[in-house]
Amino acid sequence: MTAVLEAPMTQADTTGQDDVMTQKTPGESRAEAEAALKPLGQQRIKLLAKLEEIEQELRPLIAEAVRMEVPYRRINELTAVAPNTARAWAKKGSGS
Repeated sequence: MTAVLEAPMTQADTTGQDDVMTQKTPGESRAEAEAALKPLGQQRIKLLAKLEEIEQELRPLIAEAVRMEVPYRRINELTAVAPNTARAWAKKGSGS
């Protein structure tokens, strides 16, 4: 029979202290999460600003389309503006 000699276990082996060296601090984890959000977040902010510009131009056109009796459903198909939004814009555009 052959005896198997094992190295004695150290405190680091039993408490998992070796793993602590590779763990991130909460601050590091938060910083990584923020860095991951930033590029798409900036892109979204720019798109929302562009959407607001487009809507400013679109509002009077939708108000006129409603005045010309274009159906709200058709306005939605052409612009992706919800019928209730189109109604509200048309109402504001008519001065009511």
